[in-house]
Amino acid sequence: MIPYEKLLLMYDHLQVPKAMARRTGAEHANTVYIADGYVTAWFMWQLQGDTEAARAFTGSDPELLKNSLYQDQQINY
Repeated sequence: MIPYEKLLLMYDHLQVPKAMARRTGAEHANTVYIADGYVTAWFMWQLQGDTEAARAFTGSDPELLKNSLYQDQQINY
């Protein structure tokens, strides 16, 4: 698992639209089994222009930022 500090450095280095969230209580190897729709929503928004999917990351109250299943959420688009 990547230490949070290193993950944050990588996130800060990227100069593109981005989102970050760590699943609370999940080990890296287990995330594939508990993944939800955020990755799909991101690609639907970025690749297809899906405005409904974009709501997970945009607006005054993005869903990802208030989801209690995640920690250390950040969005920069």
